Amino acid sequence: MNQETLKKKIILGLKFLKKKSLNLASEGNISIRTTRGFYISPSAIPPEKIKSKDIAFIDYKDSIEGSTKPSSEWKMHSLIYKEKDNVNAIVHSHSIWASSLSCLRKRIPSFHYMVAELGGDDIPCAKYALFGSDEIARNVLTSLKNRKGCLMENHGQITIGKSIEEAISLCESIEKLSKQYSICRMLGNYKLLNNEEMSDVIRSFSDYKSRH
Repeated sequence: MNQETLKKKIILGLKFLKKKSLNLASEGNISIRTTRGFYISPSAIPPEKIKSKDIAFIDYKDSIEGSTKPSSEWKMHSLIYKEKDNVNAIVHSHSIWASSLSCLRKRIPSFHYMVAELGGDDIPCAKYALFGSDEIARNVLTSLKNRKGCLMENHGQITIGKSIEEAISLCESIEKLSKQYSICRMLGNYKLLNNEEMSDVIRSFSDYKSRH
């Protein structure tokens, strides 16, 4: 895809997240990988006002191209791309339920089989650090080991995918699971799936994807 197509996908993705109330105003960010680096959404501009020229490009030496300041979380995106060859898109959101749950500083356990959609038997919660810092980038990378998404303590959520479509879909999934888990915590007496049950689910997901 050419650069204009990639930039358009980022803008449309941000508009979709806002329409679905997964972000408000200029919250969150999206990036898409290229062979030379990645395109990333700008800082502090609401989706409806973002123009193609506002999408910055950052190469793998962390040199920034563009006249508009990139998202404050660009270091986090850069580190993930450098360490995970199979990731082509990243979505960071401040969605309500995931952000609220992140303030508990706890992972989402295996309360529902769809937790496995994120790659394992839980959804981790990355340790808190100042937004935009090298530390938060490292903390998130640690929590994304063998996972396609995680919560971020007192912050929000982040998802990764082989495509922007997958990363956005997983963002929606984390928000849904965060809401369901929060309700279960309020109701109490919920049951967790055990390791064997979750292993069966993870294996079934892998088999399903290999056939499609």
